[in-house]
Amino acid sequence: MQTRLIVLLSVILLTHGCSTPGPGSTERARLHSGLLSNDGTFIVEWETNPDPIPVNEFFVIDARVLDAGTGSPAADVMLSVDAAMPQHRHGMNHTPAIERVGPGHWRVQDMLFHMPGDWVIYFDISRDEVIRRAQVSIEVD
Repeated sequence: MQTRLIVLLSVILLTHGCSTPGPGSTERARLHSGLLSNDGTFIVEWETNPDPIPVNEFFVIDARVLDAGTGSPAADVMLSVDAAMPQHRHGMNHTPAIERVGPGHWRVQDMLFHMPGDWVIYFDISRDEVIRRAQVSIEVD
């Protein structure tokens, strides 16, 4: 367990350090790293384009799923992405399209947050018929 925690912390520190754009960068998306699945099995790195997420305009999420024990891409999993506004008790009005673009890497097109406020993005990772969830709360202005 201690070795797994050290690997996990190393992955988080390494990916976070690599995600900061340098001076004069024209990078349109910010990498969000170190989102741990609820059971600690996977790490989800994700970024949106554009960033910040606009209200009532389509945006894209690029998501990478890593094995938390090794830090390597989780190539043997499936990913689904959804979002909701728990305080309003509703989700998105539009269903996004998701496509695998590489080992442990997916692109989610046509995400749409139709109103400002507090949203939760759900990353559901499936392996061997078991679903593990990583989620993040964000405020959209």
